[in-house]
Amino acid sequence: MEHAIYSRDLSQLCKLIQESCRLPVFYAQNNRISIDAAAAAAIPLSPLFPDLEGLAQSLLAPETDFPSIRTTNFWEQFIIIPVKRESMKQAFIIVGPSMEELPAEEHRAKQLNDYQIPYREKPNWADYWESLPKVNRMRLLHICVLTNLLVNQESLEITDVLQYCFKYAQPQAFKRDVERTLSAHRESLSFHQSMMEEKKFFNLIRVGDPAGLMIKLAEFSYDGAGVLSKRSPIRSLKNLAICGIALGMRAAIEGGLYEEQAYMLSDLYIQRIEELHDIQTVKAAMEGALLDFAERVEQCRIHVLSKPVKACREYIYTHLYEEITVDKLAAVSGLNSGYLMHLFKKETGQTIACYIQKEKIEEAKKLLQMTGDNISSIGSRLGFYDQAHFIKVFKKHAGTTPRHYRATI
Repeated sequence: MEHAIYSRDLSQLCKLIQESCRLPVFYAQNNRISIDAAAAAAIPLSPLFPDLEGLAQSLLAPETDFPSIRTTNFWEQFIIIPVKRESMKQAFIIVGPSMEELPAEEHRAKQLNDYQIPYREKPNWADYWESLPKVNRMRLLHICVLTNLLVNQESLEITDVLQYCFKYAQPQAFKRDVERTLSAHRESLSFHQSMMEEKKFFNLIRVGDPAGLMIKLAEFSYDGAGVLSKRSPIRSLKNLAICGIALGMRAAIEGGLYEEQAYMLSDLYIQRIEELHDIQTVKAAMEGALLDFAERVEQCRIHVLSKPVKACREYIYTHLYEEITVDKLAAVSGLNSGYLMHLFKKETGQTIACYIQKEKIEEAKKLLQMTGDNISSIGSRLGFYDQAHFIKVFKKHAGTTPRHYRATI
C-alpha cells in the first residue's frame, strides 16, 4: 500500500516537472520503468534501445546516490535524481533526453561512423536528434537542483552537482594510481622539464625568434617530456605534439598573430599530425608547426601597432568576405572614425580603404592559386561590385590581371 502511495506521488512529481520544464521525465525502480503508456510514447527514444527499460538500464547504477547529469556519446543529456526514501530502494527520476545544441551535419555523420552505426540507420538518428529539446548546460543544472528539491526536500547548490559529476568521472581506483605514480616518481628522482624551461621555449615564439627556437628544438629531449599514452609510443608523441601546438598557438597570439589565423593554423596542424603514422614524421610536423608560428610572429612584429589598429587589422582579417566600413572598424576599436583613420594611416602608412583592398587582393591570389573558381565568382565573393572593378583593383595592387596571375603560378 505504501509503495503504491509513493509511486503515485512520484508520478505526480514527474508530471509537474515535465509541465514546468518542458522536458521528458519518467521514473524507474530497480531499473524498471513506471510510467503510463501515453506518457512513455511522448518520450524520444534513442535508436540504440528498443524501449525505455533498456535506456534506464544503460543510465542507472545502484551506487548512484547523488543528483547528477550524464551526457552520452551521442550528445544526449540526462538528469538522474536518486529518490531518497527508505520505501523506494533504488528508485530514480530521470529528466531527459535533451541536447545542448544540434551539432553540424558533418560532425553527426562522423560520430555515427566512429560508433559503427549502419548507414541505413542515419535517417532514424537524424529524426531523433531533431526531436530532442535543446537545453544549455546551466539551465540543465538549475533543473537538476530544482528537481532534487521537489523530490527529496534537499537544497543543493549547482556547484554541489558539478563536484559530484567531476568525482563520478574520476573513479577512486584512478585517483589511487595517480598518488602511487607521484610517489614513485619522487622516489626515483624522475622529473619533467621545469616550468621555467618551458616558458623560455614558448617565449621564443612569443617574441618571434625562429632562429632561437630552432636551437631550442635541437636541444630538446623528448625523454623528459612525459608519457601521454601508456599503450602506444606514437600516440604518446601525438598527444605531446597536440599539447605543444596548443601552447605554441597561445604564445603566437600573445606575440601579435591574428587570433583566428592562429586557431585555424593550430586546427590544421593537429589534423595533419593525426594522419601521420611514424614517430619521425610526427616530430618533424610538430617542430615545423612551432617554427611556423615563430616566423609568422616575426613578420607581425616588424611594425609595432597600437591596440586599436591591431583590433582593426584582426577584424579585417576575419571579415574579408563581408562589407567592411570605417564605422564598423571605429566600433571595434573604440575610437571615432576621424581619429581612427588618422591613426591607422600614421601606423601602417596606408589608408584603411587601401589596406582593405590589399588584403582582399592577397586573399584573391590564394583563391586563384588554390581553387578552380572563375574570376568573376572570386571577385563577387570578396565584395567587388563587378568583374571590371575587381580586375582594376587587382591590377593596381598585384601589377597584373587575375587571369595572367593565374596563368603564371
